[in-house]
Amino acid sequence: MLIAYLLLAACIAANLLSCSLLTASDGFTKPVQSASGMFLALLNYFLLSKAILTIDISIAYAIWVAVGIIVSSLISVFYFKQHLTKTGVVCIGLITFGLVFIHLFGTM
Repeated sequence: MLIAYLLLAACIAANLLSCSLLTASDGFTKPVQSASGMFLALLNYFLLSKAILTIDISIAYAIWVAVGIIVSSLISVFYFKQHLTKTGVVCIGLITFGLVFIHLFGTM
């Protein structure tokens, strides 16, 4: 089970790096960032496919999406200097609450 969660963590890291590189690629105009981002996107789905062999897909996907949204929002604000509205912060909080709720009660 630990290996599956490590695969999920690597999947999330690949997803976050992929999204960041694709943002930095300026619409696929920078070849290195574009190719790296596409490779990491494929790696992301490969790792997810391995993680869900052990982790229920509802749990794995909820963790993958929620962590991705939270961390990518932080990356967008602090690295890419994009703005997050108050509504966006509230919605991210609701997603986090949903993740916790699904993790605690989703397999009952």
